[in-house]
Amino acid sequence: MAKIIHFPNKDKDLIEQLEYITEQAREGKIKNYAFAAELQGEDEGLVATSYYNADVGTKQLLNSHIQVDIVAEVVNVNFFDE
Repeated sequence: MAKIIHFPNKDKDLIEQLEYITEQAREGKIKNYAFAAELQGEDEGLVATSYYNADVGTKQLLNSHIQVDIVAEVVNVNFFDE
């Protein structure tokens, strides 16, 4: 399983995260990519999704990593008070 990179302040600086991903892409380090964002304002209620070099299996792989990240966070909050 791939190593998951956690942003230090993952919920605080959207621009920093997007710039990091953009930098990685410019350096040719992105093999594939999955993105989902809930929109606001006049697009309230819509979810934008985007993929790069991701067939259905790769989409599932990337989604699985997101799900594991969520489960780890739930475990930390409920069992370790983090």
